[in-house]
Amino acid sequence: MLKNVIQRLQQGSLKLNPYLRSEIFSISYVERKGNAIIALKTTLYTILLVLFCNQVMLLGQSQSHIKMDSINSSFDEQNPVLTPDGKRMYFVRSGHPRNEGGVIDRGDIWYSDKTETGWSVAKHGGSTINHTGLNGIVGFSADGERIYLLNYKDALGNLQKGIAMAEWVKDHWSVPQPVDIRYFENFSEYISGSISPDEKVMILSYKSYDTYGNEDLYVTFKESNGSWTPPENMGVDLNTLGEEWAPYLAPDLKTLYFSSNGFGGQGGRDIFVSQRKDGTWKDWTDPVNLGSEVNTAGMELGYNIPKLGELAYFSSTQNSEGFGDIFGFPLNKTEKVLQEIVSKTEAPISQVTTPMTPDKPVVVMTMQVLDIRNDKPVSGLVKLNFGEKEVEVNTADLDSPDKKFLVTIEEGLEVNVEIEADGFLKYKETFVASAKPLQGDIEAKAVEGFRLTPREVGTKIQIPNVLFNEGTSSFADAKTTEIQLSVLIELMKNNPDLEIRLEGHTDNRGNPKLLKELSLDRVNAVKDYLVEKGISGKRIETVGFGGEKPVGQNSTDSGREKNRRVEFIIIK
Repeated sequence: MLKNVIQRLQQGSLKLNPYLRSEIFSISYVERKGNAIIALKTTLYTILLVLFCNQVMLLGQSQSHIKMDSINSSFDEQNPVLTPDGKRMYFVRSGHPRNEGGVIDRGDIWYSDKTETGWSVAKHGGSTINHTGLNGIVGFSADGERIYLLNYKDALGNLQKGIAMAEWVKDHWSVPQPVDIRYFENFSEYISGSISPDEKVMILSYKSYDTYGNEDLYVTFKESNGSWTPPENMGVDLNTLGEEWAPYLAPDLKTLYFSSNGFGGQGGRDIFVSQRKDGTWKDWTDPVNLGSEVNTAGMELGYNIPKLGELAYFSSTQNSEGFGDIFGFPLNKTEKVLQEIVSKTEAPISQVTTPMTPDKPVVVMTMQVLDIRNDKPVSGLVKLNFGEKEVEVNTADLDSPDKKFLVTIEEGLEVNVEIEADGFLKYKETFVASAKPLQGDIEAKAVEGFRLTPREVGTKIQIPNVLFNEGTSSFADAKTTEIQLSVLIELMKNNPDLEIRLEGHTDNRGNPKLLKELSLDRVNAVKDYLVEKGISGKRIETVGFGGEKPVGQNSTDSGREKNRRVEFIIIK
């Protein structure tokens, strides 16, 4: 028997984890040493027989599992979650060198797309929704436009335990923002969760003050002001002295799947299902084990029923290698009914009474850092301060080519922006959060573009819309002038070593000498305005060129308008 097992191991037809493989090969070496250790051989043969029988049992159990070969790898795949349309599967892969933390990373989010021939080869989810800690997916909004994630980085770049949310922008996820769950405290390194399609109920697994044993299941509800209620332990019907992990709340908001090692079963952690009896979220039917067709001697996690299709999905370590793979399992009649349910959340009954605050309108602002010369995206560190929040975004970490990102801000709040980028002058600005772009529409969807000026002597930037009354050096529109020159004023205040030369230009209609004098008078008027606002005159040179340096045709109205301009040049 031993010889046969050795041959199968060498051929690869029998798979065991590396430790058991080495033990068996050691036994084969011992066998060749003769009769002196027959007693040891007998003991080892007995162990081998038990292991072999166990392996056969596992192979028999796995027959009902439909393995996702294009998704699975030699690394650890766990906790699949599908988008509402069923076209993309997100899951967690650990041990892969592509992960943000390398091979020692606890797990990054990867994804696979459904095609006509099956699931595509998995791709890394990108640095925007991944970090060096434990990553994972809680769920999606019903339209798939928002994704809820495990853990997040704060404004200082430190990893924090909790839940974050990102939004889909064109072809990528925005920078995740923390979800405000009041009094949330996790004492465990583990966390998982599930959110209802209407984004009003969240089930979480973690360890806190009132946990019965290890990780327990908790429920929290979204309030009208956007924050979430303090999580409540879901009670002894579901929670044990063991570990309750990876909850999945079905669309009926009454059926709950989760993994546990506290109810007995097939192996390490099995998947159970329970039904909510009433509105308290603490009274549940006795959890039912999904049985040996799903559960094995390994660990099963993350049972997930997609909106469409014939399969439920979960992860299992049933191959005994200690690593998880993603599997499908045919839906039963009850689960197919759950697929068809349109989520209608009943008003949740919470044991915690919290004061309600009036809704505050918020705006989701799309932002982008650009080169002022050509409106091309720039990689830089963006710091936003508004209300009591601080948001930090490094656009170099964004996966989309246009480097856009979303920030949700209460409408009317004052927002302070600071941006630093290699090769560019430091940028600061203060504005009031609005649904409309502050600096013009870049595209149909409003985008707030922050335009950085290169830190390079000789860089020439036009100051748009500084208009003068005809034939004079007095400003035609004081309000527009104030808006346009405020950008230059802030630039010089933020970069105190910066020196510039203001250049004035006109069209060619009139006496060349008088036009030159007029253009100089106009840039001197701009200089005087800058000095009045606190900029030292020693940092500003002026020159008037009149109509000597046209950039447009003086024979057309549009060309002459282009020629009437004020520019500044960086000279130091």
